[in-house]
Amino acid sequence: MNELSVEGSKKEAQLYRNLLANYSYLVRPVRNPKKALTVTMKVFIQQVLTVDAKHQMIEVNAWLKYVWTDFRLRWNPQDYDNITSVRFYGEDQIWQPDILLYNRYIEDEQESFDITYKTNALVYNDGVINWIPPGIFKLSCKMDITLFPFDEQICFMKFGSWTYHGFALDLRLDTVKGQEPSADLSTYITNGEWHLLSAPARREEKFYKCCREPYPTVKYVSFSTLSNENFRFYLHLRRRTFYYVFNVILPTLLVSFMSLLAFCLPATDLKTTILLSVCFFLTILSEMTPTTSEAVPLLGVFFSALTFIVAISTTFTILVLNIRYRQITNHYLTPLFRSIFLEWLPWCMMMKRPDHKFRKGSSYRDTTADQCVQCAKNAELKSILRGADNQQQIENGTLYPFPTETLSLKRKVGDVCFIYHMLLF
Repeated sequence: MNELSVEGSKKEAQLYRNLLANYSYLVRPVRNPKKALTVTMKVFIQQVLTVDAKHQMIEVNAWLKYVWTDFRLRWNPQDYDNITSVRFYGEDQIWQPDILLYNRYIEDEQESFDITYKTNALVYNDGVINWIPPGIFKLSCKMDITLFPFDEQICFMKFGSWTYHGFALDLRLDTVKGQEPSADLSTYITNGEWHLLSAPARREEKFYKCCREPYPTVKYVSFSTLSNENFRFYLHLRRRTFYYVFNVILPTLLVSFMSLLAFCLPATDLKTTILLSVCFFLTILSEMTPTTSEAVPLLGVFFSALTFIVAISTTFTILVLNIRYRQITNHYLTPLFRSIFLEWLPWCMMMKRPDHKFRKGSSYRDTTADQCVQCAKNAELKSILRGADNQQQIENGTLYPFPTETLSLKRKVGDVCFIYHMLLF
């Protein structure tokens, strides 16, 4: 180590001793105690880490920049080998503003309310102090997921002094002329799920019931239509929708179209497969949707309605199949329905069965279902055999109807049975 470096170190040590001599870090750096100390603030947002709709919380990595002037920390650089800046560590050496995040989200009781890293404060020879503490900020945010996955969230970061009122500490924004005050996004790292559209800032002064003095705060908010009386840092977040459109929206549209076409299918084709597919996508959607009871996504309501429609379609299909495949041997008309459909209603409509000869005292009730079917079979056989050349061979059993005639006979007998089943129902 040469002589010049030793002499330079002595000058710097002497500068520290002279600056801290008779210095109290408890006293605000103002000449007149009735005047407010102006502190400018700026936020550099680095990244949006987490957006938790269940806990109504957002986690942001950001740097805070505070600038104020301390007239007690001034010196002439020529007296100290042209040293123009020095550094002080922590609030135990020089006065620092106690600015905190008001809407801080605390998950653990042991977690500190102030989570900024205690960095050095850079002091220049003219008394200007720059203090840039970084931190991971967890802030409370009211979220609405009704339009999920096309939702936009509006959150804000509200900063203010915890003990100094507006007459003692005037908190202002570090702005550039001609530009709207906002957070610095020049070093922002994009998030995979959320877009940070903007981060405008506003200033506000609020009067509390306990005190006469106003308490100024700064809020960074994600909204662009704010009044000029506010002082906030806002965060305007929009969810990225490509993943949800490709994995949820498009399959949903296909399943919806299939559920509508299901009504055009024959009664024998069950819709249970479509119902299972709707339930499957509803399960996937429930896993992707933020777990909160304050709002129900419209997409979830659509899936629930679609499930209800397909369930109704399946229910009616089961009823139609139950009617279609009823058998005479296991379904009978009750006495009341037999009296209505087989006695009173045919009498009122002056109906009679084909090839039925009415006898005195006879009624529809005197004939059983098996006799009805047998009469229909006999009538069909007579119509088929009416044009046969060899009646004797047919009666002896050596001549049989053609296969096509047999199929026609079976179809007609089946139609008669189906009409009878409808009467039984």
